[in-house]
Amino acid sequence: RASTIINLTNTRHPTPTYTNTNQRGQPTIIIISTPPHPLRLERTSTNMRLTLLLSLFIHISSISGAFSFNRPSFVTSKPGHLGPRRSSTDNLQRMFLSGDGSENQPPTLTNIGKAEMTEILSHVENGTGDKNYVIIDVRGVEEIMMGTGTMSEKVQILPLPQITMMAAFDMDETSFEAQFNFPKPNAEDTLVFTCKMGGRSQQAAQLAATSGYKTIINYTGGADDWFGGEFVYT
Repeated sequence: RASTIINLTNTRHPTPTYTNTNQRGQPTIIIISTPPHPLRLERTSTNMRLTLLLSLFIHISSISGAFSFNRPSFVTSKPGHLGPRRSSTDNLQRMFLSGDGSENQPPTLTNIGKAEMTEILSHVENGTGDKNYVIIDVRGVEEIMMGTGTMSEKVQILPLPQITMMAAFDMDETSFEAQFNFPKPNAEDTLVFTCKMGGRSQQAAQLAATSGYKTIINYTGGADDWFGGEFVYT
């Protein structure tokens, strides 16, 4: 007859397999198996967790990269001309670099102060100068009407949220004028952005550059500088 095989699990004291003889003289093989060591199980579980976390990180990175977009970056350049004569203030002119690194006619951004803004506004109101300026106030409509108003009747109002949410500078000419009540600037025009104190106008300038406009000016002082600061908002 076949031998009797007994498989036991000893959880505390692992013992090698040994053979015994029963009452009939037949050998009985007793196998005592040992479960995996707890430390080994813990290491395996930790390695699995690390693998899952690494996979999740790679997946999230690929998703975020799909939604990223190229914004123009700045490099410092020499100050340039705003009009027929050199500006009296030491301006900072910067060049936008396109997302693909191309330097073929890159957009330029010039930060200006109140003196230069006065000069530009004079050209717009009198129809003088060798550039076609389009001055755009990117503050909210209520903010403008309840506060300072615009610097001139020649200043157009186009709030920054509408530029971003509606991709204003990428709209066709008919839709743009119907939506914002003034003609869409041409690609050859010089866009001049202003807001309360220069932050939102800087963002608008970046959006205009990504839409293909080449010559852009940012009035860094904004309404606070033009109208005299917080006094007009009280």
